[in-house]
Amino acid sequence: MKVNLIAHKNSKALSLPMAGLMALGLVLAACGSSSSSSTTTTGAPATTGASTTAAPKNLGTVTFSQVGPDAGKWPIYAAVSEGFFKQQGISVTISVSGSSPAGVQEVLANAVDVAEVGDTDAISGAAGGGSVVLVAGEENSPPYVMNVAKGITSIAQLKGKKISVAAPTNITKLYWNAIAQGNGLSPTDFTYLYSPTTGDRFAALKGGVVQAAMLLPPFSFEAEAQGFQAIASAAKYLPYPFTAIAVNPSWASSHSAQLDAFLKGYLQGIQWLYNPANQTAAINLLVQITKSTQSAATQSYDFFVNQLKTFPTNGSLSSTEMAKVAQAMVGLGAFKQAPATSKFMDMSYIQKAAQELGIS
Repeated sequence: MKVNLIAHKNSKALSLPMAGLMALGLVLAACGSSSSSSTTTTGAPATTGASTTAAPKNLGTVTFSQVGPDAGKWPIYAAVSEGFFKQQGISVTISVSGSSPAGVQEVLANAVDVAEVGDTDAISGAAGGGSVVLVAGEENSPPYVMNVAKGITSIAQLKGKKISVAAPTNITKLYWNAIAQGNGLSPTDFTYLYSPTTGDRFAALKGGVVQAAMLLPPFSFEAEAQGFQAIASAAKYLPYPFTAIAVNPSWASSHSAQLDAFLKGYLQGIQWLYNPANQTAAINLLVQITKSTQSAATQSYDFFVNQLKTFPTNGSLSSTEMAKVAQAMVGLGAFKQAPATSKFMDMSYIQKAAQELGIS
């Protein structure tokens, strides 16, 4: 399976830390043949425990856009490294958008086929009349934590300080608002620095530009190891889904076989990740992609797989929960009226893929 990493030529893509970008390219290359610069994956795919059928005919290439390398795309990385996409008859090309809104714009413009996006950004796109729908859940339990500057031990000490979240109407802002209010403070008690990637926010925290930052693993564990303690978990205060898989509905309807193959490979990646026999391989994979330490990757595995069980085994995304997210965005001023979930969700594709794999 040929997998290429492409950095889009826009300023947002350049915000991704270069080490992570290079690391992802290296690990994808490591999954391929040893000839020249090709990154063609060879070898038989590992079993997932789910029933599969013989590989279909070559369905071509599916382009996938991610915000940046982190633990949230673990099942996708597994599907690449273990050959699950190839097993389903597709090649997958991975690119980096640099921000969730940029990923939504890529889907709207048909610049990519599939994108990992923040749920709130897909809802905003749909509310504005754009053609974008979420077809599968990704991080259904929020893995974000608030890491703080050295010497800070409570949320109360952050009053009047600068906080880094992704964007004013991003779900990271919802998480932070809930944390602040849960500690008797108002979101207006702080100033903000908006940075789209967790790597950028970590850099701002390390550089003293902000006194707190909403971070994802493994960066949050790297921060703790360097003395920037985590003092709040988003899952405790606001257990809303975080990211999902988005497509343009016109592409989905005209490329249903390719989307089905992608989603089945993705589901196989989730099954592989949750198999305890693959723990060491999964940790090593994350180390290679994110350039994190073995300790941070190990902690990330325990956090994502054992504690939060972040990834839905059947790929589902709750319309009830997403309706709550849409309504909460009204409070952020993202739009005046929350769109119906039917405007930005279509779970029929992932349900079909799960059924074909025998996953309930």
